[in-house]
Amino acid sequence: MSYHSNSSTLSRQEKYRWVKYGGYHPIVWFLIIGTAITRLASFMSLPFLAIHLSQSLHLDPFSVGITLGMSGLTGSLGGFVGGYLSDRWGRQRIMVFSFLVWIGVFFGFMFAESFWDFFLLNSLNGLCRAFFEPTSQALMADVSTPEQRLKIFSYRYIAINIGMVAGPLLGSLLYNTLGMTIFLYTGIIYTLYFLSLSTFLLRYRRDLPKVQGPEANTVPFRECWKVIRRDRALRYFVLAGILFFIVYSQIESSLPLYLVEQAGTADHLYPLLLTMNAAMVILLQYFATRWAEKKHILTSLFIGCLLSVGGFLSFAVGSQDTAFITGVVLITLGEILIFPVSSLFIDRIAKDRMRGTYYGANNLGQLGLFFGPMIGGGLLDHMKGPAMWWLMAF
Repeated sequence: MSYHSNSSTLSRQEKYRWVKYGGYHPIVWFLIIGTAITRLASFMSLPFLAIHLSQSLHLDPFSVGITLGMSGLTGSLGGFVGGYLSDRWGRQRIMVFSFLVWIGVFFGFMFAESFWDFFLLNSLNGLCRAFFEPTSQALMADVSTPEQRLKIFSYRYIAINIGMVAGPLLGSLLYNTLGMTIFLYTGIIYTLYFLSLSTFLLRYRRDLPKVQGPEANTVPFRECWKVIRRDRALRYFVLAGILFFIVYSQIESSLPLYLVEQAGTADHLYPLLLTMNAAMVILLQYFATRWAEKKHILTSLFIGCLLSVGGFLSFAVGSQDTAFITGVVLITLGEILIFPVSSLFIDRIAKDRMRGTYYGANNLGQLGLFFGPMIGGGLLDHMKGPAMWWLMAF
């Protein structure tokens, strides 16, 4: 199985062809802009799912945690499968199919009424995200040079947070009046993007890497699984990712519940924290990227983790708004180093013909998004919030 791609050695003619796009292929910009739009739509609705499950369905914190955590479980396992399939069948097919199903998921949230409805839909939400996002990252890497990729991953992360700036603020206004009908608008935005994406990929289909060779459709899945066993760097990175995401998932699961039940400030403070986090990323990501380009990858990751630990300690030592604001500031400084540099690390160790598989294997670290909300919900149910934050920090 191999991809025919000259992305790592673009000719002078090819570079000139995209000079009006800043030297980047139009597909890169389309996916980055689309990331901002779709994240706005999803963060307009999904962050309020925990509050809806708790207040409207009266689920206990553990049940809320396991429902939210299912997207992490299916996302982590599905990413590996989706990455393998994108290497085998092509990026375009996987992206289009997964996004079409994703649209149905968001419309389904609007009609969900029971624990099992939300359990199933959030599982599919994680699976679709896991199929689409690693494949789209791999596609951006396919049509770019190695020197461009850290900036591309940083631009993509900025786009995510642009969506997060407007999404929670818009959601906080709409959720109080529309309730779960807010998912209708998310579904409509996703539908419009799906139509645009399909048209755009068709337009530039000749520039997409093609799967070639008689072995292209016969590589067994078990050989891709051996990637984890053979590549020690990837294996340890995935394990570290699981631990990181167990802690990081508390921001979307335990934190809003803690603010509602113990601090009583979720309605105004939680959307503010999400927006502040996103705004900081937009303002500081460029400078963080410039700094990280001069440092070793592991140095950037280590400093990012230390900053995140400080943020969760701030949650533990204070109950005033300022403690949570300080915590989010530190966590944000950590994540603007961790997330783009993590993508670059995977790109550096990935083989060209298995790039999708490597990005998908990295998704296994998101098992922490499954275990994290359950662990956090259980701890929040059986101990005081500050004790939980101390435990998460260490």
